[in-house]
Amino acid sequence: ATKGRPVDDAVIDALALEVEDAVRLEGAEVTSEQVGIAVLERLRELDQVAYVRFASVYKGFDDPADFQREVRLLTKATAPKQH
Repeated sequence: ATKGRPVDDAVIDALALEVEDAVRLEGAEVTSEQVGIAVLERLRELDQVAYVRFASVYKGFDDPADFQREVRLLTKATAPKQH
C-alpha cells in the first residue's frame, strides 16, 4: 500500500510491530479481520493514499463509488473538529 509513497521503511516496520502488539492483546487466536482493522487504523494516520489503497483490497472495492465513499469517510474522520 505504501509503494511509491514517502513512507520510510523503518516507519513501516514500526507499524507492523504496533499491529502485532495490538493483536496480541486480543488473545491467542487472532482473525484476519482484526489484523486488517489494526492496519487500517494505523495507515489512516500514516498516509491517506496508502490507507485507501489498502482499504480497496481489504474491503474488496469493485466500483469507483466504493473509492468515493471511502475517501469521504476518510475526509470526515481526519477533518479538524469545529466547536
